[in-house]
Amino acid sequence: MSDFLLPKGPISSTADVGEREQLEYWIDMICDEFVQLDCTVENRQDFKGKIRGSKLGDIWVSEVDADAQHVIRSKKQIAKSTEKEFLLSLQLEDVGFINQDGRSAQLHPGDFALYDSTRPYFLHFDRPFRQIVLQLPYDTLAEQFVRPENITALRVSAQTAVGALASQFIQSVAGRLDVLSAQERGVINHHIIELVALALGSMTSLRDLDGQSLPRTALLERIKQYIEINIRDPQLTPAQVAGHHHISERYQRMLFASTGTTASKYILNKRLELCREALANPALRDHSITQIAFSYGFNDAAHFSRRFKEHYGVCPKECRENPRTEVVTSGIR
Repeated sequence: MSDFLLPKGPISSTADVGEREQLEYWIDMICDEFVQLDCTVENRQDFKGKIRGSKLGDIWVSEVDADAQHVIRSKKQIAKSTEKEFLLSLQLEDVGFINQDGRSAQLHPGDFALYDSTRPYFLHFDRPFRQIVLQLPYDTLAEQFVRPENITALRVSAQTAVGALASQFIQSVAGRLDVLSAQERGVINHHIIELVALALGSMTSLRDLDGQSLPRTALLERIKQYIEINIRDPQLTPAQVAGHHHISERYQRMLFASTGTTASKYILNKRLELCREALANPALRDHSITQIAFSYGFNDAAHFSRRFKEHYGVCPKECRENPRTEVVTSGIR
């Protein structure tokens, strides 16, 4: 078996035990390193395998160098474990197969694919192989996609531009873990997640009908949801929203531009909409117009009245006195 690409980290190897104990020891090794698994091999007498692992921020990086085997993550194993993560296998040598959610990915050197520890999957290797395996925080990657189950067992080919970029970056990082500072590891951790999401989102099968990739669509929806949840906070601003989601304001503007508006206008429109509903609510008649405006994030009564009239064509007082009066919503776009 070849030397490790990973330059540091503890090594577990079947060479550490007697021949009769090697398979059982290997199963214990992969369960400790990854998630609860079952493993079968054709040749129990001379099975060899070794693993080296190292931490990269929130990502655990492992390198596996082992003989042919069949690995199963069954419903039984899932039921008795608590692991919740995505795993990414990047093939270094020979060929590997990943099966999950009715799909099968055949990986050649440089290719990679994801699989989800919360649902059954199996991995198959006909010959000795080497892989880099990344254990990715589930929520960090799942939130990039509308339906995370659609991204499993999809081969990202090293022959495509974005696939090659992601694959080479992951391998380059893995080979330099010993010289990266803690700060650099945190930044690189974020870039790996973005590259993996970009590589998967660029695949034709994952495109939305409007041409937007699922990662962008999911991120925009998540931003909108965050705004709606925090709409009462007067400190809610586009800069604060972008910072919370670890993206630049420029990238956030690009996301909203696809819908014909901006984050600032979306926040304002949402506040005005909620204020209008409150003004028309008989149960809130004891609340002054200013109180209602301030309860939804406005901090200037005159500014609120001016914006309300621009948006609805009537002033807040008219809306309260005649809640059934039809108003023309111009929308602040």
